[in-house]
Amino acid sequence: MEDKYILQFGSLAGWPYKIAKELRTRGINSKNVVYYNKDVHDLKRNLPFDESIYHPSDSKFTIFKKIIRFIKKSSKDTKLVHYHGSNIFFRELHHLYEGKLFHKNNIPMLITFGGGDVRNTRHSRKLNPYFYVPFGFESVKRDFRIFLRHKSWNKYLKYTLCTPEFSKYMEPYFEKVFIYRQPVNLDDIECRIPDANKSRPKILHIPTEPLVKGTKYIVEAVEKLKNDGYDFEFVLKRQLTQEELYREIVDCDIYVDELRCGSHGVTAIEAMCAGKPTLTYIREDLVDNYPEDLPIVNANPDTIYDVLKDLITDSQKRHNIGEVSRKYVEKYHDIKVVVDNIIKVYEEILGKKC
Repeated sequence: MEDKYILQFGSLAGWPYKIAKELRTRGINSKNVVYYNKDVHDLKRNLPFDESIYHPSDSKFTIFKKIIRFIKKSSKDTKLVHYHGSNIFFRELHHLYEGKLFHKNNIPMLITFGGGDVRNTRHSRKLNPYFYVPFGFESVKRDFRIFLRHKSWNKYLKYTLCTPEFSKYMEPYFEKVFIYRQPVNLDDIECRIPDANKSRPKILHIPTEPLVKGTKYIVEAVEKLKNDGYDFEFVLKRQLTQEELYREIVDCDIYVDELRCGSHGVTAIEAMCAGKPTLTYIREDLVDNYPEDLPIVNANPDTIYDVLKDLITDSQKRHNIGEVSRKYVEKYHDIKVVVDNIIKVYEEILGKKC
């Protein structure tokens, strides 16, 4: 009989599949399950996964039955559940059925978040003047939903594995907060350090959510730089598959990720993996929470013009930052390094070897 497996539920930036796949290479039974092959908003990145619960053409009643059936089966087949971004059935009601069932069957649960599923407006705006959600009725509703979800998870879901930024949000709700770094498979992305002799750099920006990423500020800075006579190419794209995104990143000289969140996401890691100087806004209070050799070029809506100008006019600097960016990813974000840490977390939670 096959050993019970570790469930990686969700498709958050494609990393649950990467984690499950790497665990399997080490002889640890794990698989990544999603609802179906979908993406956030209007994106179609074709993120990989192992299994889906239902088909999008299924009726609502069929979807409901399949989800309940999957939860019941998982309560017998899994030894640990690792949620990525959300639990399986109604986030605000996790404690009423899904969480209670896993807990009853002695299956520990932990959760990893992506960003918007954690950042409440009140706390975020206090620490981040560029935060993308304004105060108002909609933000109050949003914060209340986040509060309800965390209170529901808090009943049976005792652990979170999250980035340094999210740890402060999570501490009131979870028994233990483990620190996590987003993984990347080094073999998936070609490393091409920017040419130190290239005079006309290519700047790339691929926003999943333009409002969140601060795209309008990037476009404004680019237009002003062009009007001021600086010579460069600017490429703005969306609706790419993950493989297409990787090819675009490899072909650029400067990657601009996001200016409003306050910490870096997985795309910034992928760009650094390709050996690119990568621009992202890191909140001042969070800088010391990252390794001291973090090579991200810190930029926000107020500084993006000057930061870009500096990199456009200094090809050697682009080259140097690209070199150390790749080394940083190899040291801290290689899927093998990340899974080493995740296994330690799993074993602490399980109280035994995976």
